[in-house]
This record gives sequence, structure tokens and C-alpha cells, in this order.
Amino acid sequence: MTPRPATRVLVLGSPGSGKTTLARTLATRTGLPLLHLDDEYWGPGWTRPDPRAWQQRLARMVAEDRWIIDGNYLPSIPTRAARAEVVIVIDAPPLLCVLRTIRRALRIRRGHHEPLPRRVREQAENGVRVRATRDFLPLVRKVIGFRSRDWWAVIASARANPESHLIVAVAAGVTGRRVKAQRCQLHRRGVPATVVPLTHIDPVLQAWTGPVELAPAAHQQSVMP
Repeated sequence: MTPRPATRVLVLGSPGSGKTTLARTLATRTGLPLLHLDDEYWGPGWTRPDPRAWQQRLARMVAEDRWIIDGNYLPSIPTRAARAEVVIVIDAPPLLCVLRTIRRALRIRRGHHEPLPRRVREQAENGVRVRATRDFLPLVRKVIGFRSRDWWAVIASARANPESHLIVAVAAGVTGRRVKAQRCQLHRRGVPATVVPLTHIDPVLQAWTGPVELAPAAHQQSVMP
């Protein structure tokens, strides 16, 4: 039986894993509204929102019937996952994620402001000097430790809605053994999931979101964390 096309899709993964590239491709192919969590969270000058105001904003976002949301923000994953029909978690090598994160910061320093959160980007486009990220070294440390520290917490949070479908997409740069290992580890933990290489995710996404075609080498493009 072919599942009804999902209208609420959550994309998770380490900074630099390819979340934003995949989310943009999905939005283009499905017509679902795309929400970047960085755009919603960060204020001018990389200021954080009031916690209560942020929770209210998040609740309004996920209450909509149609969306694709990309971004981690671990404490808020259960709120988003509880409403998601499909959750995609990208498993990418830490070194690849670090290189992408560094490359992104360098691009921003050279005047390419598109990867910045919306309100920070608006400042940069108005001539205000802005940082490439709020805290670069802590971000790099987060990327390096994502698999050992955050991976299973993300997977657990992604299962907030037991009726949703979990897809683990293993990115380029990881051998086929990683796909097999992920399947075994998820099975041992009793986590139902579809595990596929990111480069072969198209048929899975078609089944759950309708026709989709990943842009060539989309998994290799620089993305926002």
C-alpha cells in the first residue's frame, strides 16, 4: 500500500551534514513551505530569543498543516517531531561536516551572506559587519562530537511521534559498512527506521513525499548548520 504523501517533514543532522541542501530540494520538488530554524531562532547580531517567546513561536510553526523544517536545536526536537510525519536524520562523517562548516564561514567572510540566518543576513546586506557564526570554535567542537554525544539523543527525540516514519540517510564519505552498522544498531535498540545512502534516497522520499529528484551532488554543497 502506497503511503499518503507526507505534508510535515523534519530534517535533522549535525551542522554541515547537508540538512539545508536536502530540505531545499524537498521543498522545491514537493511545494511544501520550507522553514529554516536558524532563520526563526537567531535575532540581529546573533542574539538569542526569549525562551518563552521562542517556545510560542515554535508551537505556532509546528501547528501548521504543511511544512519542511530543517535544523537541530536538540531541546526543541520533540516538539517538532511530535507533529512530523516523516523525520530524516542525516548521518555524515564528522570530518566532512567540519570541512563544510569551515568552508561556510570562509564564504561568509568573503561577502557571501546567503548562508546567514535571515536577521543577521539583513544586517550584513545593510553594511553591518557580522560574524560568520555566533561561536565558531564551540560550533566546531559540537560537530566533532556530534556522533559520540548527540546522535542517539537526536534519534530518541525524533521518535516523539511513534506514527511518523524515520529515515536515516548516510551521507557520501561513509562506506557501505556504515549503512549496515546503522541498521544493526537501530534494530538492537528497537528503533524502526529506513536506512539508505543519501545518494540513493530518492525512491524512499518518493514513497513518502511524492515525486522528488535530488539536485546533482546536492550532498556535497555547503549548508547552514
